[in-house]
Amino acid sequence: MQWRRWAGIGLVALCLLACSPSGGGGAAPRETGASAPVAPAAGSAGGSPDAARPAATAPALVPMRFGLNTPTPELAPVWVAREEGLFARYGIDVELVTIPGADLIVASLLSGDLPLSILGATALVNSALGGSDLAYVGSFTNVLAFQFYGRPEIGAVADLRGKQVAITSRGGVIRRVTETTLARNGLDPERDVTLVVTGNVPNSASSLIAGAVAAAMISPPASFQAEDEGMRLLVDTADYHILAITSGIAGRRAWIDANPDLVRHTLQAIAEGIAFAHRDKERTKAVIGRYTNTEDAVLLERTYNAQLRNWQKELRPPPEALRGDLEAAASDNPAARDARPEQFVDNRPVDDLEREGFLPRVWQ
Repeated sequence: MQWRRWAGIGLVALCLLACSPSGGGGAAPRETGASAPVAPAAGSAGGSPDAARPAATAPALVPMRFGLNTPTPELAPVWVAREEGLFARYGIDVELVTIPGADLIVASLLSGDLPLSILGATALVNSALGGSDLAYVGSFTNVLAFQFYGRPEIGAVADLRGKQVAITSRGGVIRRVTETTLARNGLDPERDVTLVVTGNVPNSASSLIAGAVAAAMISPPASFQAEDEGMRLLVDTADYHILAITSGIAGRRAWIDANPDLVRHTLQAIAEGIAFAHRDKERTKAVIGRYTNTEDAVLLERTYNAQLRNWQKELRPPPEALRGDLEAAASDNPAARDARPEQFVDNRPVDDLEREGFLPRVWQ
């Protein structure tokens, strides 16, 4: 789709900071094996069984950068997996890297700077239709559940004609749901509004509250903050019941095939993080507060309750949730018309975990 007008809020410094690797080169992390046991020194005295037994060493953790698309509580299962040592339990020394904007995440995945990342379906589908080998190996949020808020003087979506509307990036799922919402209410996203790229949901909410834009597609806790500041809820997209992968676990097929153990262990850690988020409300709220810089107990309670229903217990990426993105892409990309949703998903790792009984055990 051709974008007629774009206004960007400067986030270059933030993007560079978030995207820069912590230790030099940007190659994808390599999977390493466990350290070998240390053999006893030659000529050990006494010849006792203890003296002959090798000294065990703990397996070395494998360092891995894992991308996050925006600091919203939808990602709490991943945050929890990091904070509760679940990645470490499965041998991964994870670095969570927040990169504002789906287009930047796609670039980081394709360059190898990130081996795996959370990514919405719109960006992955468009990238794969363009020839990349990106695919989903898991997902845990598969419905469009955003809130479209406007300034107090905006009485309905139709009142946004000729005004500025905040989105997080040109290639992400929020762009798609914003366009869908505008179209369902009689506005042409290309001609009737100016779409303003802010980089992430908190920036969109801040822009709305400050009056820099007339409306924004946001989610908790930003949506609750907007409500408390007197902004008007125009549409709750959950009412549309649109299936879409918003928190999918994506990577290049070449990397996935070369690192099956890392993929498997990542999915195990996140699966346990999802279960933990469902079971331990208070600890999960504390983690959400840390990652969103929120200490408001009431706001955290509202946020947790709103997000809980969206964290899917199934880790399998549903191909049917990609149909809407393919239909949206078909108007500009002929390849989308012949594409099948299944070609954007690699369910082999989840199949293995289900067959072995791991995923059912997580919820016992």
